[in-house]
Amino acid sequence: MQKILAFITVFAVWSTTPLVIKLSSMGSSAFFAASSRMSIAVIVCFLILAIKNTRLECAKFWQTYLIAGSGIYLTLGLVYISAIHINSGMIAIIFAVTPLITGIFANFILKNNEFDLHKLIATIVGIFGIVIIFLEYITLDLSIFYLSLLFLAMSFQAFISVKLKQINSQASSIQTTTGGLLFSVPFFIISFLIFENKIPQIGSIDIFYILYLAIFGSVFGFISYYYLIKNTSVITVGIIPLITPVFALILGFYFNDELITNIQITGIMVIVLALIYYNYYERFTKLR
Repeated sequence: MQKILAFITVFAVWSTTPLVIKLSSMGSSAFFAASSRMSIAVIVCFLILAIKNTRLECAKFWQTYLIAGSGIYLTLGLVYISAIHINSGMIAIIFAVTPLITGIFANFILKNNEFDLHKLIATIVGIFGIVIIFLEYITLDLSIFYLSLLFLAMSFQAFISVKLKQINSQASSIQTTTGGLLFSVPFFIISFLIFENKIPQIGSIDIFYILYLAIFGSVFGFISYYYLIKNTSVITVGIIPLITPVFALILGFYFNDELITNIQITGIMVIVLALIYYNYYERFTKLR
């Protein structure tokens, strides 16, 4: 039951987060929304630690928190900057390619030799799908820039996940989440003071968006994701990036009037096929 609940939580968070990030950034400002979200999230995490009577153990796990916090700040910082200019559905599509890029980093950093010819082909096809989407924005220099920032954010997230795997930390999911958030919060606040330095006027709906992202996106989403990695198969976790972009696109269409063109649909189909081939080729061959 816990595995099912964790799967549903990650699926729901990954499907809704792109749209809510976009709406919260538009309603306030990028770094104010991000700073508020992370500050609230770290408070919630400390409350959970207190309830569980668990210590953070910074001296023991400082490297884990440093790597996780760097990933949170750089990845989500770039996402919040880009979200104002890019459709939320496109954010989900770009991040759907994360398993492919993770495989590349894992091959060089972990040296697990699992990145075979079939995974290389799948990665090339997946990147080609992103190129198709990029072509849709080729006449809009600004959009290309922010799409590039999203691709950089996704690549950095993939790199960080491999680095965390490399150090093989014994920190629990809640410890990793809390430590990473605690490390990232000062950098979000400093970025807000440097680039914005003005508290925007926000309404009750904007507060709701920030609270949702803080509690579900940053706390329960991270904890559930780490739980799935530790307690389920790679195939189970690999299903999530296949289905969340579809729901993210539907949510963007219905709640933010985001239109999807035929060229974008083509790119999305190419990416989904690449992910299916990447995650399930070996399983298909064993069934023959």
